[in-house]
Amino acid sequence: MTQKNESQQPTPLVPDKIWTTKIHVRGYELDSFGHVNHAVYISYLEHARWELLREEGVTLEKFQTWNRWPVIAALDVRYLRPAFLGDELVIKSHMTEGGRSRFTFEQAIYRGDDKIFTGTVHAVMVNEKGRPSPVPEELERLWKKTLSENPQTGIKDPS
Repeated sequence: MTQKNESQQPTPLVPDKIWTTKIHVRGYELDSFGHVNHAVYISYLEHARWELLREEGVTLEKFQTWNRWPVIAALDVRYLRPAFLGDELVIKSHMTEGGRSRFTFEQAIYRGDDKIFTGTVHAVMVNEKGRPSPVPEELERLWKKTLSENPQTGIKDPS
């Protein structure tokens, strides 16, 4: 028997799939101290989310067909260690919760085995008027396909 979620809050999910994206630090991403500028990490997370969608066959054209787009409602980030020119970084992303029109991703950036950055990204699906709208069925099926009961796959660890 499944229990009904009376509060209509997003349902916590445990991901079965972690998407990974590699990137090399480029010179124009550095600040005057010689490490990656703080704002660039947000772009890295965005790049990784678009890459995971692309890997799953979800394109900007599909969002346009659906007349719905994901927008960022909130970010919670932790800078743990700096990255430098030429570093190969791996961004790991997974979905941690989803609701009618909202979803959350946990993302972490690694240099080798060292976690250097973490972020929680809260997104809302909106329509052409900017109003919250249900997640398109195809995207909802993708989220459900990537979830399981395995609690060992999470990457959330802001420390």
